[in-house]
Amino acid sequence: MNKRASNVITLLLICSSLTPLFAQDRELKLKSLSIGAGFMGSSSETSIGGFAVSLDLSMMLDKHVFSLYLSDGSELDLVDAEEKYTELNLTYGRPINLNPWIKLEWHVGLGHFRYSYKSNVTDFVSNKESTIGVPIRAKLIFYTGRHFGIGINSNVNLNALVNTYSGNICLQYEF
Repeated sequence: MNKRASNVITLLLICSSLTPLFAQDRELKLKSLSIGAGFMGSSSETSIGGFAVSLDLSMMLDKHVFSLYLSDGSELDLVDAEEKYTELNLTYGRPINLNPWIKLEWHVGLGHFRYSYKSNVTDFVSNKESTIGVPIRAKLIFYTGRHFGIGINSNVNLNALVNTYSGNICLQYEF
């Protein structure tokens, strides 16, 4: 089993093990599923921006939101370098109802951050590194119906390798 698959399985086991902790009079229930696409950038010296996609599965306990968040981004500069990142995070957040059809969610957490850099000028060798990241996210969702919304998902991942940020247009289905 490769390292990425074992990290995903570990995070899923941690999520599923939280459920019995809240079994008394409280119910951890599936809240929403979001998918998004947009633009990304990084603190790297060679960063020129790129494309990012995200997937978010959220569970709710009272007014607390626990989320499993996956994001993947890439920028391609055919002249200089190619950068890619993948992050898998567990986050905690709270929703703020601005009115019945506009909601704001903020999230902060910990996760696995993987970064690769390939120089197209010197050696064409990919350098891959992994570290722990601290994701900070905010989603502004406009609900067009009872369960479906469209919005803006802004993300920052602070880590020891290269800080990344992205802004995505997201579609969210609330259960």
